Amino acid sequence: MKAGILRRLAVVGAAAAAVVALGAAPAQAATATLSIPFVNCENSQGTIFDYYMRVDVTLSGTYGYGGHIIVRIWGDDSFSDDLLLGPVRWDFGPFASRVFVDLCVNSSTLDEDIGEDEVYAGVRVFNSNGVQTEVVESNRLEDNF
Repeated sequence: MKAGILRRLAVVGAAAAAVVALGAAPAQAATATLSIPFVNCENSQGTIFDYYMRVDVTLSGTYGYGGHIIVRIWGDDSFSDDLLLGPVRWDFGPFASRVFVDLCVNSSTLDEDIGEDEVYAGVRVFNSNGVQTEVVESNRLEDNF
C-alpha cells in the first residue's frame, strides 16, 4: 500500500516539476550590434583602411570553457545577400558574456551596390567543443560608402 502511494506522489511531483519548467521564461538570444565608430583604421601590418568597424556580440549562454564566434559582413539585397568580408574567427575565454570584433574595412568593400548600401554582420557562436549554439544578425547600417 505504501509503495503505491509513494509511486503516485512521485508521478504527481514529476508532473508539477514539468509544469514549472514549461512556465519558465526562455533564455535570451544572443544579440549583435554593428557600428563604425571611427574612420581611418590601421591594421597590425600598418595598412590604413577607410573605416574601423565593430561587431559587439552579447552572448546569451554561459560558456564555461570559452568558445569562438565567426563573423561575416554581408550586403543586404532584395534577391540575395552579398558576402563582403569574412569569415573572421574570434576566440573568447571562459564565462565571457560579451565579445567585440574590430575590423578594418575599405569603402570599396562596403560599396556593394549602386546607391545607398545596407550592410550587416552575421554571427555564429560556437562552444568549446566546436558545436554551433547560436546564430544572430546585427542591425543594418545604411550609407553611401
